[in-house]
Amino acid sequence: MRPIMYNTLLGVCAGIALLLVPRALGLATGRTLPRLARHTTTAPPPPLGARDGWTVTLGVLGVLITILAGAMTLTHPLAPARPHVDMLFGAPSFVLGVLLLAAAWYLGRPGNDDRLDLTRVRAALGPVSWVVAGLGLIMAWCTAAIVRFEAIGGAPKEEPITGLLNGHPWIENSFFALMYAAVAVGCFVFPVAVRGGGQRAWLALYWSWTLAGAVMALFSAMNFYTHTGMLLNDPAAPAYRW
Repeated sequence: MRPIMYNTLLGVCAGIALLLVPRALGLATGRTLPRLARHTTTAPPPPLGARDGWTVTLGVLGVLITILAGAMTLTHPLAPARPHVDMLFGAPSFVLGVLLLAAAWYLGRPGNDDRLDLTRVRAALGPVSWVVAGLGLIMAWCTAAIVRFEAIGGAPKEEPITGLLNGHPWIENSFFALMYAAVAVGCFVFPVAVRGGGQRAWLALYWSWTLAGAVMALFSAMNFYTHTGMLLNDPAAPAYRW
């Protein structure tokens, strides 16, 4: 029986969230975004921007991730392929989805204007930092499990593109381990960065989540193609290798 596969959409949404959250945090806490550094020196921090836009975007991503990751965590749809994969993919994403919904609620409360009070934002992020650091522990131990047990392995030979590496499972395994490790790094420096800590902590958070998010979104988007080919291919004699 073919496993139900919706980790593609989940991965794209999670990757986009990792790309957006550092940017929202930077604007909300008065940090200069690295890509704007050459344009901004002593000028005051920009406002968060269109509050409705951020609220809707984070809310939509939060709903999609919470539903998909919650179903994956509770029903284990990928168990026919690898029983442990639902835990490694679903559980961390479920925490991310709930945090995004909380952020959307916070930003969308009546009476808020576009420019946030930095003191109140940092105070609100204090308790959230504990949850994010806890998520970092989850991601760190998931990384250890991926490395130690080769938990991801290689794609099936009938899956186009990635299936060409079927005989070299360490490649895809290392790919996921590095991606998970980058997310963990961002989670661990999150408490320091949002409290107004040093620039190094902020840059570590920004770039670790930005790079991991970009890779996750691109890889998961590609899986819409590769998973379609896998479902169409004959496992005994794959016709589509690319």
